[in-house]
Amino acid sequence: MADMEMERLFEELESRFFGKFRGFVTANDDPLGQGRIQVKVPGVLGEKTLWALPCMPYAGPDIGFLALPPVDANVWVEFEGGDRSHPIWAGCFWGVDELPADVSPSVVIFRTPGATIRIENTGTVEIETTAGNKIVITDDEIKLEAPSIQQSANGGVTEVSASGFDAMNGALKVV
Repeated sequence: MADMEMERLFEELESRFFGKFRGFVTANDDPLGQGRIQVKVPGVLGEKTLWALPCMPYAGPDIGFLALPPVDANVWVEFEGGDRSHPIWAGCFWGVDELPADVSPSVVIFRTPGATIRIENTGTVEIETTAGNKIVITDDEIKLEAPSIQQSANGGVTEVSASGFDAMNGALKVV
């Protein structure tokens, strides 16, 4: 009886998958709007893809942190209760030579195809678009770099550009 019970237990455990497994993203446009990504985990699922729920540090109704990895990104996948029909994406990892070049232990970087946020341990925060428009915040100053800089408050607008300064849509113009 005990041998049969042990055999049944071993068979059950053999069909479970605990730990993290390497996978990659095949889609990130979750039709249910839950932050899921479609993953392929060849070592567990073969060629089959499944929608994996996110494991996030902060989430709730209409609040939270979410950064969806792009299609083809490498992801770590776990399985709820070891059940391979319930995948969870737990994070991402870089392949060889995929790490952003300007990463260092004293810099935190969040980069998308359209913009970069860079936070340095020195207190400098920099936001930059791929076109080169930039906001740099330090303890001493805030710098804005762009072909045209616009400010608006309660309907009033000022604009600074290489051609001059414009306040209130031309009411005061300095060239």
